[in-house]
Amino acid sequence: MPSTIEMIKWSNLISSIMLILIGVTQIISLSILFKSFSFSFFMSFFLPFFLIFFGILLFASGQKLEFVDKNFRFLSTLLGRGLFNIYLASLAVYQLANAASDIIGFIIGAMLFCTGLFYLIMHFCGNKEELASYKKQLI
Repeated sequence: MPSTIEMIKWSNLISSIMLILIGVTQIISLSILFKSFSFSFFMSFFLPFFLIFFGILLFASGQKLEFVDKNFRFLSTLLGRGLFNIYLASLAVYQLANAASDIIGFIIGAMLFCTGLFYLIMHFCGNKEELASYKKQLI
Protein backbone atom coordinates (compact mmCIF):
# COMPACT_ATOMS: atom_id res chain seq x y z
CA MET A 1 0.00 0.00 0.00
CA PRO A 2 1.41 3.42 -0.92
CA SER A 3 2.37 5.84 1.81
CA THR A 4 0.52 9.08 2.46
CA ILE A 5 3.31 11.08 0.82
CA GLU A 6 3.10 9.01 -2.36
CA MET A 7 -0.69 9.39 -2.46
CA ILE A 8 -0.38 13.17 -2.11
CA LYS A 9 2.24 13.30 -4.86
CA TRP A 10 0.05 11.21 -7.20
CA SER A 11 -2.99 13.33 -6.36
CA ASN A 12 -1.08 16.49 -7.29
CA LEU A 13 0.25 14.89 -10.47
CA ILE A 14 -3.16 13.65 -11.63
CA SER A 15 -4.85 16.93 -10.67
CA SER A 16 -2.30 19.00 -12.55
CA ILE A 17 -2.66 16.90 -15.70
CA MET A 18 -6.44 17.08 -15.46
CA LEU A 19 -6.34 20.88 -15.06
CA ILE A 20 -4.23 21.14 -18.20
CA LEU A 21 -6.59 18.84 -20.09
CA ILE A 22 -9.64 20.80 -18.93
CA GLY A 23 -8.11 24.04 -20.18
CA VAL A 24 -7.10 22.52 -23.51
CA THR A 25 -10.53 20.93 -24.12
CA GLN A 26 -12.26 24.20 -23.26
CA ILE A 27 -10.12 26.00 -25.84
CA ILE A 28 -10.45 23.27 -28.49
CA SER A 29 -14.21 23.02 -28.12
CA LEU A 30 -14.41 26.78 -28.69
CA SER A 31 -17.09 26.97 -26.05
CA ILE A 32 -15.38 30.11 -24.78
CA LEU A 33 -16.25 31.95 -27.99
CA PHE A 34 -19.98 31.25 -27.99
CA LYS A 35 -20.85 32.94 -24.72
CA SER A 36 -22.77 36.19 -24.68
CA PHE A 37 -20.61 39.21 -23.90
CA SER A 38 -20.70 39.89 -20.15
CA PHE A 39 -18.52 39.43 -17.10
CA SER A 40 -19.02 35.68 -17.34
CA PHE A 41 -17.78 35.86 -20.95
CA PHE A 42 -14.62 37.57 -19.70
CA MET A 43 -14.13 34.85 -17.08
CA SER A 44 -14.95 32.04 -19.47
CA PHE A 45 -12.55 33.35 -22.10
CA PHE A 46 -9.46 33.66 -19.89
CA LEU A 47 -10.06 30.86 -17.38
CA PRO A 48 -8.93 27.97 -19.64
CA PHE A 49 -5.58 29.71 -20.14
CA PHE A 50 -5.20 30.17 -16.39
CA LEU A 51 -6.09 26.52 -15.80
CA ILE A 52 -3.36 25.44 -18.21
CA PHE A 53 -0.82 27.76 -16.59
CA PHE A 54 -1.73 26.74 -13.04
CA GLY A 55 -1.76 23.07 -14.02
CA ILE A 56 1.76 23.39 -15.41
CA LEU A 57 2.80 25.27 -12.27
CA LEU A 58 1.34 22.56 -10.00
CA PHE A 59 3.03 19.84 -12.05
CA ALA A 60 6.37 21.68 -11.97
CA SER A 61 6.15 22.21 -8.21
CA GLY A 62 5.64 18.47 -7.75
CA GLN A 63 8.76 17.79 -9.82
CA LYS A 64 10.81 20.15 -7.59
CA LEU A 65 12.04 22.32 -10.45
CA GLU A 66 14.44 25.08 -9.45
CA PHE A 67 12.54 27.65 -11.52
CA VAL A 68 9.40 27.12 -9.44
CA ASP A 69 11.36 27.12 -6.20
CA LYS A 70 13.01 30.38 -7.13
CA ASN A 71 10.08 32.34 -8.60
CA PHE A 72 7.06 30.87 -6.80
CA ARG A 73 8.24 30.62 -3.19
CA PHE A 74 4.75 30.12 -1.82
CA LEU A 75 4.75 26.64 -3.37
CA SER A 76 7.74 25.67 -1.25
CA THR A 77 5.72 25.89 1.98
CA LEU A 78 2.91 23.64 3.15
CA LEU A 79 0.66 26.63 3.81
CA GLY A 80 1.20 28.12 0.36
CA ARG A 81 0.76 24.82 -1.41
CA GLY A 82 -2.40 24.06 0.57
CA LEU A 83 -4.01 27.41 -0.20
CA PHE A 84 -2.98 27.11 -3.86
CA ASN A 85 -4.64 23.68 -4.13
CA ILE A 86 -7.85 24.98 -2.56
CA TYR A 87 -7.84 27.94 -4.96
CA LEU A 88 -7.38 25.57 -7.92
CA ALA A 89 -10.24 23.44 -6.62
CA SER A 90 -12.57 26.42 -6.78
CA LEU A 91 -11.42 27.24 -10.32
CA ALA A 92 -11.95 23.66 -11.52
CA VAL A 93 -15.43 23.48 -10.04
CA TYR A 94 -16.39 26.88 -11.48
CA GLN A 95 -15.04 26.16 -14.95
CA LEU A 96 -16.71 22.80 -15.36
CA ALA A 97 -19.95 23.82 -13.67
CA ASN A 98 -20.54 25.89 -16.81
CA ALA A 99 -19.75 22.96 -19.10
CA ALA A 100 -21.71 19.84 -19.91
CA SER A 101 -19.56 17.51 -17.80
CA ASP A 102 -19.69 19.21 -14.43
CA ILE A 103 -19.23 15.96 -12.46
CA ILE A 104 -15.59 15.85 -13.63
CA GLY A 105 -15.06 19.33 -12.22
CA PHE A 106 -16.44 18.30 -8.86
CA ILE A 107 -14.23 15.20 -8.75
CA ILE A 108 -11.08 17.14 -9.64
CA GLY A 109 -12.12 19.93 -7.29
CA ALA A 110 -12.62 17.44 -4.47
CA MET A 111 -9.18 15.92 -5.09
CA LEU A 112 -7.53 19.33 -5.06
CA PHE A 113 -9.51 20.46 -2.01
CA CYS A 114 -8.64 17.34 -0.01
CA THR A 115 -4.98 17.63 -0.94
CA GLY A 116 -4.96 21.30 0.01
CA LEU A 117 -6.72 20.55 3.27
CA PHE A 118 -4.13 17.88 4.05
CA TYR A 119 -1.32 20.39 3.47
CA LEU A 120 -3.03 22.92 5.74
CA ILE A 121 -3.57 20.36 8.50
CA MET A 122 0.07 19.35 8.28
CA HIS A 123 1.13 22.98 8.44
CA PHE A 124 -0.94 23.89 11.50
CA CYS A 125 -1.11 20.61 13.44
CA GLY A 126 2.03 18.73 12.46
CA ASN A 127 4.74 17.76 14.89
CA LYS A 128 7.83 19.86 14.13
CA GLU A 129 10.21 16.89 13.78
CA GLU A 130 7.81 14.86 11.63
CA LEU A 131 6.89 17.97 9.68
CA ALA A 132 10.52 18.53 8.70
CA SER A 133 10.80 15.02 7.24
CA TYR A 134 7.43 15.29 5.45
CA LYS A 135 8.37 18.69 4.07
CA LYS A 136 11.65 17.34 2.78
CA GLN A 137 9.83 14.55 0.93
CA LEU A 138 6.93 16.66 -0.34
CA ILE A 139 8.57 19.91 -1.24
